[in-house]
Amino acid sequence: MKICTRCKKEKMINEFNFKIKTSGLRQSQCKECTRLLVKNHYNENRDYYLKKARNRNSEIKLELFNYLKQYFSKNPCKDCAESDITVLEFDHMGKIPKFKAVSSLIRRGYPLEKIKEEIKKCEVRCANCHRRKTAKDFNWFKSKNALVA
Repeated sequence: MKICTRCKKEKMINEFNFKIKTSGLRQSQCKECTRLLVKNHYNENRDYYLKKARNRNSEIKLELFNYLKQYFSKNPCKDCAESDITVLEFDHMGKIPKFKAVSSLIRRGYPLEKIKEEIKKCEVRCANCHRRKTAKDFNWFKSKNALVA
């Protein structure tokens, strides 16, 4: 049993977080009081933490976009050799299982290594070639009687 220095209640030893786990030393405040302190600290400094997270996320996305720009500049469209990075896309190859679309991984801020793994499963194609290949793969066809929206 141990007494919390904050709430002054006697509690079981396992209700205190470790301070130094190797020596078995526990904190002087119970887990409940510690959680309350941390929660209050966050609420009082919420704007600071949100700004910090926004800055970090912006830096990560910038790093990812720079990587993609570099990747696309070295890898033109596989079919027509188009090199304009504004129209280049990743086309997942054949039957290799897809985790998620590369653009989704970037938007959600996945680590660069995870994005590189997904890029290895792809070929670079321009938007037009990508649509043509997808239409061919899924046996889409043009019909003279097709409705146009």
